[in-house]
Amino acid sequence: MNDESRPPYQVSDIFACARCGFCCQGETTVSLDRHDQDRMVAALHMSREEVAAKYWRITGSVVQMQIRDGHCIFYHPDQGCTVHEGRPWRCRQWPLHPSMLAEEANFLTITTSCPGFAQEMEYEEFCRIFRALLAQGDAGKFAA
Repeated sequence: MNDESRPPYQVSDIFACARCGFCCQGETTVSLDRHDQDRMVAALHMSREEVAAKYWRITGSVVQMQIRDGHCIFYHPDQGCTVHEGRPWRCRQWPLHPSMLAEEANFLTITTSCPGFAQEMEYEEFCRIFRALLAQGDAGKFAA
């Protein structure tokens, strides 16, 4: 892409996933909408039934990823997210969460826990770029 066709900002201006797994830790899990499920099934090259049996926790109509040893079932210490191309929209969005624009404390909490952020960036600059990304519709598009 040449500079003339480059959008004014890219997500990589403020964030590049380090695949450290910090956001994959915890005892809570991510709910999967139908698009998430379809994307995951395609990325894993398995049938929906196989993926459901091996990776999902299904309670009534709610489909969630399983948790193993305090991590998302797809997190591997040496590889990071093993379903990165098929990860759910919530995982694709994180850590660029709109709450970061509401309060600087939210920005500081998230950026200090995530090594993927441009650490030298001031809050005002982050907000300017993040708002522009939201206006461009690009905030949910993370670099691989």
